[in-house]
Amino acid sequence: MKNKKLVLLGMAVLITLGLLAVGGPSVAADKVYNWKFQSHHTPGSLAVEQAIKPFIERVEKMSGGRLKISLHYAGELVDYAEVDKALQANMIQISNTSSLFFRGAFPMGWVSAPNMPPFVTRSNDEFNELFHHRGIDKLVGEALEERGIHFLGSHSVGNTYFWSKKPIKSLEDLKGFKVRFFGSMSDFVEHFGASPVMLPHPETYMAIATGTLDGSGTAWWLYRDLKLYEVCKYFIGPAFQVPQGMELWTSKKAWDDLPADLQAIVETAAEAFNQDYMDAVTIQEREMFNKSFKEWGTTYIEFSDNDVQRITNEFSLPYLDKIAAEQGANDPRVIKAIEIIKQFMKDYGYIN
Repeated sequence: MKNKKLVLLGMAVLITLGLLAVGGPSVAADKVYNWKFQSHHTPGSLAVEQAIKPFIERVEKMSGGRLKISLHYAGELVDYAEVDKALQANMIQISNTSSLFFRGAFPMGWVSAPNMPPFVTRSNDEFNELFHHRGIDKLVGEALEERGIHFLGSHSVGNTYFWSKKPIKSLEDLKGFKVRFFGSMSDFVEHFGASPVMLPHPETYMAIATGTLDGSGTAWWLYRDLKLYEVCKYFIGPAFQVPQGMELWTSKKAWDDLPADLQAIVETAAEAFNQDYMDAVTIQEREMFNKSFKEWGTTYIEFSDNDVQRITNEFSLPYLDKIAAEQGANDPRVIKAIEIIKQFMKDYGYIN
């Protein structure tokens, strides 16, 4: 892991030296750029401590202090639903966010990493292959560029599960289940009879404790960090999104203002950001399963292989087809992305 980060750092240094050797950036090398990073998460969260802070420190160190980034927590500068407008206006310069929040006005948000239906990718390597190498990120980036946002790529925020006050052992048990969920995951549980709602994470504990909700779902570490194990003793798998995705966006204006060597440094740091995040959530999830569940009195329940295949065949594939039909006319990249996704699933034997 450390060797990989050293290689990335070395590559960035070589790129920077190469750019300088051929004339480099046209601006003065001592000019300092100041960016604001609006986090989607709260102080002390896994995302902030394990990925965002190291990203900011890495950029400042690699740039020799020429690019300084101040960190601002969820809602501190703008509401999460206003991040796209704030980036377009260059009020903030970078954010870890999710295109599913904006899918009403952004068709590619329906097929980006944060909105993947269940069981499309089933390992971290598959996630990297589909989004970073088979072209989904490229299509999302093209669409965002047209909206005044520069895309630095999708990243893992950990596997998606859900948890409940009562045991849920099969799809039939979802009927009447009141759950906090998001995006395609809300659509999935609703398809099988649940009643999903969208709430900010800090509000879910009280909603479950008072009976407004029966459970909630998202990346696994929020179950731990929000102490939801105190009100939900049942943790349901297998992981429905492996992993759940979010994205790094920057203001296009701020990006275009950077000289080429600083752009290369930010891009390299963004790759390390993804790796940092993926490593942390993978290692810590294993610890939760092996150690913490026993301490919390949590019971892990896993849907059967038959239910997994039912979800894939009865929801995920029709969901992708519906997106193609409804959003393809708004942006033909949506249709192309779905063709890539379905071919990927065929190649891995998940669909015929």
